[in-house]
Amino acid sequence: MSQESQNSGSSNNESKVNSGQEQCLKNMEAILSQAAQGIHILFDHKVISEALKDPQDEKEFYSEGKMKQVQDIMTELIAKKTYFQKLAFIQNLDKTKLHLIIRAYFHIIENNVLSTQLKH
Repeated sequence: MSQESQNSGSSNNESKVNSGQEQCLKNMEAILSQAAQGIHILFDHKVISEALKDPQDEKEFYSEGKMKQVQDIMTELIAKKTYFQKLAFIQNLDKTKLHLIIRAYFHIIENNVLSTQLKH
């Protein structure tokens, strides 16, 4: 096999991976867009209520350790290709991680809404 055809194969694989990642991000953006309108399809309303009812120290929430956890969970969540895979992933989180990701989710939504309002 020539070097050129090997590079072409490698390029096609990278292209497929990038395309898959882009689609996962687009799916997540669509979910966040719906969330900004009050439609939270990833989380049960009862679980959202429980997570937001828990008193949370903002300094602790933004600690390096918690942010690393959020980043790891969000990276894994975004990598899930379908809504049902995302939902299954979320449903398998323990209560602590679930509440953490719900809080992060609402911080992201709030920041997106605020940045959109500032642009207009």
